[in-house]
Amino acid sequence: MFAELVLKELRDHLLSLRFQIGLLLALVLVSASAFVLSAQYRRELREFFQRQQQGDDFLSQYSHLNRVFGVLQLSQPPSAFVLVQGLPDPANAQTLDSNPMPDLFRPVDLTTAVAFIFSLLGIVLGFDAVNGEKERGTLRLVLANRLRRFTVLSAKWAGGMLVMVVALLAAWLAATTVVLVQSGTHWAADDALSLITLWVFSVLYCGAFFTLALAFSALSSRSSVSVLASLFTWVLLVFVLPNISPYVAAQIVRVPSLAALQRDLQYITSEERDNLGREGTSKVYEQFGCVWVSVRLAECTRQPGAGPTSGKSKFSLELADSDKPSDEIKRRIATDPEFRQFYEQLSKAVEQVWTDVNRKQGERADRMRAAWRVRADAQFNLAKQLSYTSPLPPFIYASTDLALTGLMSRRWFDQQAGPYYQALEKYLWARFHEEQAKDPAFGVDDFLDVSTRPRFIFVAPPFSDRLAEALPFAALLGGWNLAFFTLAVFAFLRFDVR
Repeated sequence: MFAELVLKELRDHLLSLRFQIGLLLALVLVSASAFVLSAQYRRELREFFQRQQQGDDFLSQYSHLNRVFGVLQLSQPPSAFVLVQGLPDPANAQTLDSNPMPDLFRPVDLTTAVAFIFSLLGIVLGFDAVNGEKERGTLRLVLANRLRRFTVLSAKWAGGMLVMVVALLAAWLAATTVVLVQSGTHWAADDALSLITLWVFSVLYCGAFFTLALAFSALSSRSSVSVLASLFTWVLLVFVLPNISPYVAAQIVRVPSLAALQRDLQYITSEERDNLGREGTSKVYEQFGCVWVSVRLAECTRQPGAGPTSGKSKFSLELADSDKPSDEIKRRIATDPEFRQFYEQLSKAVEQVWTDVNRKQGERADRMRAAWRVRADAQFNLAKQLSYTSPLPPFIYASTDLALTGLMSRRWFDQQAGPYYQALEKYLWARFHEEQAKDPAFGVDDFLDVSTRPRFIFVAPPFSDRLAEALPFAALLGGWNLAFFTLAVFAFLRFDVR
């Protein structure tokens, strides 16, 4: 009997005009969205490779030690998943495309369609599942067959969930077909498994709203009341609660503004660092018997035993632009071995001063960033916990993690970028010292060939890690379904069928 009731519910929903219209509109929206997102993916992929090529071309001509890190800005390649936009890539903040329209009218991705359109479809299917039959006079006939109310309600829930499964499966097939044809991407096995898992999460999410509408249908005797209550709660759960949670968290956990942090960091790593470096450089020059005549001219005296020679000798150290050695110094380095040895000692001492200053100021800046990050993370985690009062955030978190466009992907990228920057810094200083060994006058503003530098290749997390990250959100969505179904059961047990 249970199977017959389920088939009846399934047949009634599939043949209803409101379901057919809703499904048609959803399929048109999803297909159009997939088409637009495929074009956007092709554009972003093209611009990703263009940025890499531009960086290589620039470094092949203007590669200086103090400029490499400013040019080599790492970015994550666009996700081949295409259907889920998620967090924007900071590297795409200024797109190479001059057309602003795609940014003004961002396309609806698959998660947005599920979050709003298909969840509303669940409301449409469930708001009169119980009281609608009472109004038509069929519910009393069904219960007259001595069927348990729990069995009847379970059949209604199962039939409605099967309809949501069919609707979402049709949307997935339509979107996947468009993407594979239009984007030119090739999904790996991990991406295909992620897509299937995302479909399961979508069923859980939309099922929560169908079950919510089913509960309101059992709580009220009129369908006009249940539809208004369902829509009001839908607005509350989808729009209100997720959007106010960050503001509530910001009032509880205060975090200094990012602008103030950046201002302080700029002072520590720029102005204060330069002052300390110049002060240390002046002391080194004094130790080597040099007295500053002007900003870029020092008169030096090599005392016996203080320098590379045993005699006393006076000479001028004149620096050109950006602390580069003058042509006269380069000439003396090439012709005077004793001066070359003296200049090497002086350069190493000055370099050590700036190394120590950069290290100390960098450590101070890191401590400041870490303190700010602790506060920011506390605020973010609180906002995330508060957002769990709605089914929408867990679904968004899970979908973006599965599609490599969310917080997990950003964290995974940062974990790979950190060691790469360390390896790159080690390589650059090794190359710089190689050139200095050949020419002591070689400075940080001279061209440095970095064509043999290590290259950054982002390795995406496997499906097992994505699934492990998303499973807690599945439990939350399952909890919402269970809570609403429990409410529906208790309401239906007390429902007056007369």
